[in-house]
Amino acid sequence: GSDKEAILDLITSRSNKQRVEICQAYKSLYGKDLIADLKYELTGKFERLIVSLMRPPAYSDAKEIKDAIAGIGTDEKCLIEILASRTNQEVHNLVAAYKDAYERDLEADVVGDTSGHFKKMLVVLLQ
Repeated sequence: GSDKEAILDLITSRSNKQRVEICQAYKSLYGKDLIADLKYELTGKFERLIVSLMRPPAYSDAKEIKDAIAGIGTDEKCLIEILASRTNQEVHNLVAAYKDAYERDLEADVVGDTSGHFKKMLVVLLQ
């Protein structure tokens, strides 16, 4: 078992930059991926939260958008929340992270999963 309280305290008391550095140091010291180990040790919403905190913000956003458009239906609130609240640079980083993580074009995936004026608005936000 893992000490969830210690994990929570450690991760939430660090900046995202420090958490990314922790992942890199863990890889250097142990030759293993910390995020994969956390996924193995944790479950449910706690796992999703901790793993999201360990990723760079653009990759967390990419994962949330991927989940929002996966399967039947679209989590439109998630798409709006992320795309309408990010700066141009953050959206640019998100598009690049999505491409890197999933080897797919974010705009094409969003266009394929939405329609009408909503689709047009999302495309404008992505550009």
